[in-house]
Amino acid sequence: MDISKRVQGYINLALEIAKDSEYGKFRHGAVLIKGGTIRNTAHNQDRHCSFGNRFRQRDKGHATLHAELGCVLGLDRGTTNGSTVYVARLNRLGEPRISKPCPMCQAALSHVGVRKVVYTTSNGKIESINLQREE
Repeated sequence: MDISKRVQGYINLALEIAKDSEYGKFRHGAVLIKGGTIRNTAHNQDRHCSFGNRFRQRDKGHATLHAELGCVLGLDRGTTNGSTVYVARLNRLGEPRISKPCPMCQAALSHVGVRKVVYTTSNGKIESINLQREE
């Protein structure tokens, strides 16, 4: 993925937000962008998320509040529809790691109309996935 300064800026913000997580080795931060404007930010938390349970595979246990879910919770569909989520993960040493959304988060983000997710990888690169089909 070709990285613009704007994309790198949103990823850097997600990395900063990840620092607020107290979830140990899985510190994720997320930023919701629509129309070039930051609409919401969140980090993962070790607490139950009933919204996430709607999309969680039953054999995976109860859903915790992932950063991606926190970014869309409580927002109107008009805000989330067509948006992009930038998500980043830090390891215990503060280095970026892979933060590709899990199947639960992909399903939840798609459900609320998020168009694209941009995420960090373990090799220092940034990748993306499209969640909505072009019409």
